[in-house]
Amino acid sequence: MTGDRFLLIKTWSNRLWSDVEHVLGQLLIAEITNRIPVVYWPTHCLHNGFIHTNGFELYFEPVSNYSIFDLAKPDYTFYPPIWDADNLLVEDAEKEKWTYRSIGDFISSDANVVIGDVYFTISEIIPFIRKDNAAYGMTATEIYRYLFKKYIRIKRDILSEVQGFYQSWLKDSHPVLAVHVRREEDDMVIDLRKDAADEHYWTRHSRKYGAKKKDGQKKRKYRFLGKGRLLKANTQYHAEIRKLTDKYAIRNIFLLTDSKEVLDEYRKMYGDRLIYTDCKRLTDDEPAYNMENPMIKRRRGIETIKDACLAAQCDFFIGNDFSSMSRAIYRMKDWPEENISLLFRKRKRRKYPVNAKMIAPAEGRMLRSVSEFLKKLHRKVRGKMHIGGDENGK
Repeated sequence: MTGDRFLLIKTWSNRLWSDVEHVLGQLLIAEITNRIPVVYWPTHCLHNGFIHTNGFELYFEPVSNYSIFDLAKPDYTFYPPIWDADNLLVEDAEKEKWTYRSIGDFISSDANVVIGDVYFTISEIIPFIRKDNAAYGMTATEIYRYLFKKYIRIKRDILSEVQGFYQSWLKDSHPVLAVHVRREEDDMVIDLRKDAADEHYWTRHSRKYGAKKKDGQKKRKYRFLGKGRLLKANTQYHAEIRKLTDKYAIRNIFLLTDSKEVLDEYRKMYGDRLIYTDCKRLTDDEPAYNMENPMIKRRRGIETIKDACLAAQCDFFIGNDFSSMSRAIYRMKDWPEENISLLFRKRKRRKYPVNAKMIAPAEGRMLRSVSEFLKKLHRKVRGKMHIGGDENGK
């Protein structure tokens, strides 16, 4: 790597494990483009509780020997062109418009400093990997694990806390099943009665490639929806837990959750078999921003890293396929395929978060009831008319 070519990796989501996932993708771009990576999480990040501090380095060791201040040189060129040496620490409030932010533009840029503040999956970057790169020929999961092992080095004080808990509570409890249950999404109800065109979840979460509404396109004034039945969130976990515990004689369950209600539910169900850390949790009625206190934000970050590291030391894992924390645990080590399960809800070919409520059409149940009624009526008529059976209608 040359000394005047850098990739400055800023935050994307301001959520710790989601930003780590973003960092991993950008680190792969740095390797492809032969740039020196520099990670900078500004002070407004939810998990950064200090002023004038790089939030990334509150939890992880630097990925290189350079800082953002080494990059703010007046004679350097920058890409995207909205940046210069004077505004490098400022965030672009309109980055979600993706202006000047295609992978091809990043990779082909000749600027001294390229700023990576948008999220690309490893799968999107794989086509640009050259044969001389260590990641060439790997699957997306293998690349995530390669990058995690190479670059993500957790601070020693956090690792000491992780090992202290492990030695006290998990070391003699194997085989252990780790279970990550996110609290219910209070602002998300996925209605399966609606047409795909009326369903907003994927259009809301796919702005990068989502088609914009055409001018003059009329909005429906009304919709006719049949009766529905509510499917509660997180109901798939217990069946999956039961399947693994019965098959592998699991002794204990290590629970990771940000929900007080989930913790109470699992305490009642699993009793003394349940192990969990002492961290801040919210009730279903509390807004998510209550999780963060400006004076102790680093503590919140430590708690989520601690839980993830402990889960990675367990023998089995059940998580949420839509959770960046669950995905991080999946990538921290090479799990046997049968030892890990990331849950999701499914509608046709699309996946949805397991912690979201769903409204399913009730017509299926009604039609089954009508069908069963007609079958019984048919048997009764046949019996009375002595058709196809004995005098008892059998």
